[in-house]
Amino acid sequence: MKNVLKSLCHWLGLEKRSSFINEFFETANYRSCLYIALITAVLEAWMLVNMVVLFIHNDGSRSTRWFIEHCIVYFLLLCIAISLVITSILYLKKKSLQKNKVFVNFGKILMYAFSLLCLLFGMYISIKDYKKGEQILCFISMGIFIFGVSSWRPIISLPYSLAVFRVFYLLMDKIQLAGKDFVGVTYATQINYFVLWISIAILILSNYNQRLAEAKKSENITKHSVLDDLTGIYNTQSFYESVSECLKNSKVPVCNYKILFLDINDFKTYNRKFGFDQGNEIIKAIAKLISECFKNDIYARFSDDHFVILTDASRKPSLELKLKELREKTALLNPSFSIRINAGLYSPVDKNEEPSVACDHARHACSLAKKDLSKNYIEYDHAMDLQFKKLKYITTNLDEAIEKEYIKVYYQPVVFAKDRTVCGVEALARWFDPTYGFLSPGEFIPILEEYRLIHRLDEAILDIVCRDLNNAKESSSKLLPVSVNFSRIDFEQVDVPALIDKYLTKYNLSKDLLHAEITESSLTLSEEILLDVTKKLKSSGTELWLDDFGSGYSSLNILKDFSFDMMKIDMIFLRNFNENEKSKTILKSIVDMAKTIGINTLTEGVESADQADFLTQIGCERLQGYFFGKPMPIEEIKKLLIN
Repeated sequence: MKNVLKSLCHWLGLEKRSSFINEFFETANYRSCLYIALITAVLEAWMLVNMVVLFIHNDGSRSTRWFIEHCIVYFLLLCIAISLVITSILYLKKKSLQKNKVFVNFGKILMYAFSLLCLLFGMYISIKDYKKGEQILCFISMGIFIFGVSSWRPIISLPYSLAVFRVFYLLMDKIQLAGKDFVGVTYATQINYFVLWISIAILILSNYNQRLAEAKKSENITKHSVLDDLTGIYNTQSFYESVSECLKNSKVPVCNYKILFLDINDFKTYNRKFGFDQGNEIIKAIAKLISECFKNDIYARFSDDHFVILTDASRKPSLELKLKELREKTALLNPSFSIRINAGLYSPVDKNEEPSVACDHARHACSLAKKDLSKNYIEYDHAMDLQFKKLKYITTNLDEAIEKEYIKVYYQPVVFAKDRTVCGVEALARWFDPTYGFLSPGEFIPILEEYRLIHRLDEAILDIVCRDLNNAKESSSKLLPVSVNFSRIDFEQVDVPALIDKYLTKYNLSKDLLHAEITESSLTLSEEILLDVTKKLKSSGTELWLDDFGSGYSSLNILKDFSFDMMKIDMIFLRNFNENEKSKTILKSIVDMAKTIGINTLTEGVESADQADFLTQIGCERLQGYFFGKPMPIEEIKKLLIN
């Protein structure tokens, strides 16, 4: 029974429709009305001209009253048709009017008035013809025009059509009763008339439900192109378009508008602790809170755990209050984990400013907000502008730097702890730029990771390393295995195992000459992705090294679930080495644990003989740090090996 009622509601147009579907129907009806009204206007104008010609050449068969009556009818229909044409064009051309309730309501009244006048016109002309024994074609044409082309809810158009047909039937029946030879509408006419209404009713139902299917299909496509799949709010591109339209068309001064870039502080840790499914639930919950706190503003999910908002700061409640409310509600989402929103603020310079550039400015301010948790938000200023220009320079000039070899590979030696002989090197990127001079890795690597360009740099480093190894092989120089760093972003953007195979094959190198270093922070990736990558690397014969162990996450599950050949212990444990006995105890425990589960160990950041001796004593197999050599060009590494 429920299914029957549901189907009936669907066919009659009683089901609840989304705002998108309502707008789709409105637009479709305006488009249909434009065509109908335009045709009607042309026809009525022609009829008026024709009436004038007939009146001038009147042979006495038509009375003056007849001419006046017909001219008034044609003129009224012409006027309302022209009004509807103009209204339809304005609605279809100007999106701002589509959100103007006064204009939309006026348009609806005009549509209904036009439809009623068309049907009355059809009745008037057809009754005149029917009296003379002619066909009611004008009424039929108008009925098809109004009910067949326009798409109203059947619950409205079916009773409307029935009422119109009933009135027209009574008029016909009255005329027949006035006849001398017969009484009432004939049986055949009744049947034909009823079939005509049934046909119109079927046309109404068919047209509405076909239009509804088109609307739902269009809504589904639009949602995927306009809305973010996870949260259901705007995606980045839709945000850019909406912001651009708002800034250009709004009567509010552009200086009142602010762009907020929001970031969930330490969200990677949250994902690691609670899992990606719970992380997605938090993203959806925060999107909902943003829609509540900034309900009159434009907002979107920018990417990952980032959101952007365009708000009118002059409107109440104030930006500070809305942001405070958002932060307070966000903090309550998971009481066992402190979820904090970082915010960067940017004020657009003028209404023609590119939204993407404005968002980048706000994003840059937000990245600095992470370092100062005492402020509600950080606003973009002149000092940041200089930093941002360097950031944009790095992202836009990366490919040129690779092509022109401004980016070079420096190699830092790794030694065996027991005899201190060099047993390998780590490849490190250095950027010598003609504009900015030397750019340290701390300047450009975080930027390239943030903007998801790091895979281009890492591929270039891999290519240079393999080329250097090949040159050493051809010159019969001593070959040392090289460890190459791979970012978390690399595993999302490219097939790392395939990339390593590509360059080893290109330069005809053996697998044992290259080690893949994965930072501990990379393990915040989906476990399935990482397991797949590590299995491919291991099966291809490439050694897998865990870099920076102890720098941040240090979950023992990492060591349980993944097979690493080498654990690189982070240099953080060597800070205040002589003053902090706990560091020594922790280091010894890590080395002992690694031995027990069959993983070799290498400690980074060794800067003194005391540190090196202690690490050797506790059984750490390999050492790396300034005590044994800083990162150096390939030529200096060759000299070191000769000496």
